[in-house]
Amino acid sequence: MKIPNELIPDCYKYAKQAFEGKITKEEARLKIHEELDVNFGSARDYYLYYSYLITGEKPTWSLNLFTLDFFLENILKDYNEDFEQKKKTLLHFKKLIEKFEGQKVGSKKSMRAIYEKYNKLV
Repeated sequence: MKIPNELIPDCYKYAKQAFEGKITKEEARLKIHEELDVNFGSARDYYLYYSYLITGEKPTWSLNLFTLDFFLENILKDYNEDFEQKKKTLLHFKKLIEKFEGQKVGSKKSMRAIYEKYNKLV
């Protein structure tokens, strides 16, 4: 099921709140599922992806390009004053690209373009 792009900002908001401990991961999942009408299984992916970009733990799968771009852009904005976290987030994203390419999931030119766009800014 393709998640409409207009839902992604709220998915990001709930994922961030869960990561920051303002709500639990399960609450974030339920909000995404119930309020945004996202499949329950898919609702978990947003927290996992957010967490991966911050910590680099538990490599994840890819989400659609709009979501990848939105999450990366907003994490970099949210951590604007934390240069080290911004570098780590970009490194985690780059490692995700390399993981997929190493698994021969196909060319990740679009993901690399997103990485390059933000790498130039940092």
